Amino acid sequence: MATAEEGVAMLEADLRDLSTQELCRKYSAEASTHRNILISRGTGVAPQWRDFKTFLGEVGLRPSGDHSLVLLNRYERTYGPGRAKWMTAEEQAAHEVEFDRLRAEKQREEQLEAHNAAAIKRASAPGAPSFGQFTPLAGRPAPFTEVAKRLAIPVSALSKAMPAGGSADELVKRAAVSSELINEQATWLPPDPAKKAGFFEAYRIWHLQVQPQFGRAATPTFLFLYIALPVMKQCRDELMDLDLWNPLGQRALNARDNHIAWKKYTEFMPRAQVAMMEIPIYATYSLLSDLDALCERILTAEKRFREGPQKVIHTHRAA
Repeated sequence: MATAEEGVAMLEADLRDLSTQELCRKYSAEASTHRNILISRGTGVAPQWRDFKTFLGEVGLRPSGDHSLVLLNRYERTYGPGRAKWMTAEEQAAHEVEFDRLRAEKQREEQLEAHNAAAIKRASAPGAPSFGQFTPLAGRPAPFTEVAKRLAIPVSALSKAMPAGGSADELVKRAAVSSELINEQATWLPPDPAKKAGFFEAYRIWHLQVQPQFGRAATPTFLFLYIALPVMKQCRDELMDLDLWNPLGQRALNARDNHIAWKKYTEFMPRAQVAMMEIPIYATYSLLSDLDALCERILTAEKRFREGPQKVIHTHRAA
């Protein structure tokens, strides 16, 4: 049996010596994959990859029958050089988890840069308190780090939480309300202690941005639904686009069960159902039939919490 190195050397020689037709016959599995993406994607294939010889030279030999050609960017719709790789279902699932983690990390960095820029703009306004090293707290200048510790949030998040023209004393009052609302025994929380701690840290930061009159309504349960339901909606839409939402046949059922979007959806579904029962105005909704309407209502309510009643579209019911 040829080793991987021998297979690569043989492929290089064949790419050099054989015609496209001969390559298609010899490498039928790779040719079948190439033909399928051309048929299914049409214009969603880079011009270079329309030629099988170029395609084969880029992706290499299919390692086994368990491997399929997977787009490295799960939001990418065009196959081309550097965009796809042979993976097993397990490798694809692990790759997509890591891809989502890196994407979320990049988004957080971009958001932090935007918030820092906003903080600098606020700090430059006439009469604005300084948050570079010290800020007024209880009538005295307090170190930036002391205020962040008092609020139980990272120092880097303080500028994000600080309302324009507000004070650290106001943030301390808001933090007291959020602490009262936190229930670390809630059954919808993630079982992983690190994820649970990360959620409550995010909740404290978010709650500091909520208008004081909505402080009691802006519960951890609400924030969880605000995070979870759009993710569930995105997963559902992705599965619908792939005709896997209501699969017909065992093969389609297996494909849905192994898809990362289905795994995310089913991970959130029972927790979201429990969380909805804690908020009476959402308890009458069905996650199966009313997901779109509920998402819209929660997104509108969250915007109202942060920006005030004047920002709300008045056709929506109050949250």
